[in-house]
Amino acid sequence: SERIKMETVAKMAKLTVRETTIHDTGEYTLELKNTTGTVTDTIKVIILDKPGPPVGPIRIDDIDSNYVTISWEPPELDGGATLSGYVVEQRDAHRPGWLPVSESVTRTMFKFRVLACNAGGPGEPAEVPGTVKITEMLGKAVQVLTLIESLMVRQGGVIRLTIPIKGKPIPICKWTKEGHDISKRAMIATSDTHTELVIKDAVREDSGTYDLALENKCGKKAVYIKVRVIGIPNPPEGPLEYDDIQARSVRVSWRPPTDDGGADILGYIVERREVPKTAWYTVDSRVKGTSLVVKGLKENVEYHFRVSAENHFGISKSLKSEEPARHLQKNGSGIIRHRLPLQCTQSQDLFQMLNINSVSLLKTTSVKVKQVLLLNHRKYKMSSDGRNHTLTVITDEQEDEGLYTCMATNDVGEIETSAHFSF
Repeated sequence: SERIKMETVAKMAKLTVRETTIHDTGEYTLELKNTTGTVTDTIKVIILDKPGPPVGPIRIDDIDSNYVTISWEPPELDGGATLSGYVVEQRDAHRPGWLPVSESVTRTMFKFRVLACNAGGPGEPAEVPGTVKITEMLGKAVQVLTLIESLMVRQGGVIRLTIPIKGKPIPICKWTKEGHDISKRAMIATSDTHTELVIKDAVREDSGTYDLALENKCGKKAVYIKVRVIGIPNPPEGPLEYDDIQARSVRVSWRPPTDDGGADILGYIVERREVPKTAWYTVDSRVKGTSLVVKGLKENVEYHFRVSAENHFGISKSLKSEEPARHLQKNGSGIIRHRLPLQCTQSQDLFQMLNINSVSLLKTTSVKVKQVLLLNHRKYKMSSDGRNHTLTVITDEQEDEGLYTCMATNDVGEIETSAHFSF
């Protein structure tokens, strides 16, 4: 090539490339040979050039009485160096001479062009097709420039929903929460460019869907944002219940909290306190269910219990027992709670006519009708889980009328209860 010249002078090899272009960028390798061997060396050459024109067409995105918004794509060729920015120039449509754009434009006819710049200087321009007339737009539809779909906030934190908006006339903005007014709970501010809702000291009840309605004469738009306030759970639901009371143990039961704080319950913490002492001792700090058999208790001693729920964000307040649990001596006496006698007159299946609930597991249970012990019979069905006992009579015969009596026995005594059945 006429542009390329290679020569060797004395102990120097020389390569000359004239009228370089960006395409001459690359790695150049020199190879030297003699009778003893071959040696190569590579030199990396970068040719800097001005960047190419921005990729068009140049777009006019918005026009008003004192501004115009223009957009474009980067040039395909960056000239071998990082782009440092762009120069936007304007000229009056009826006059020659390009000038950098001013901070504002007045109502007249303009032409615009854009040049990309790098270390080599500004490149070739890309021009906006035709002439741009700067004029006031009569109206523009409502736009939401940035959309927030969801937000998670810690309990006690700040809910801040900031939405950039656009429209002409300036849109009217209305915030609601699931269709209800929230102006008393939230601080709301709206400007020409943004609308913002702020709630301080967020609580769990602030969770929900927040609705933003925007409207001007050119149209309407709605935005829905889901907000989740997370924190510690509510206390377990009470009251605390005791059953299966033994000489040195008792079963304590409760219900899950009505609000888990927005996170799964990891477990429950059960504590006990002897009466009249004031110190609380942890029985179990990670109970998975909603009941616990507390062992190692002292006979004839009263105990108070309390239970707390725990999730990833902390421990709830405690649910405390209303009455102490009194433990029985081995030979003590107690009461078996039972259902009051019932008068049944329906001519249909009789469910739970005799229902007994005991604080200690029942050892024996028997049912008599007119002093006759009920044995296995297809019309009588007896069921029990050790504490609750149910008799079902499947009949439509008058001869099955009469007094049904149940005798139950456990470690602390025995009880008898009756119910009369008639059509």
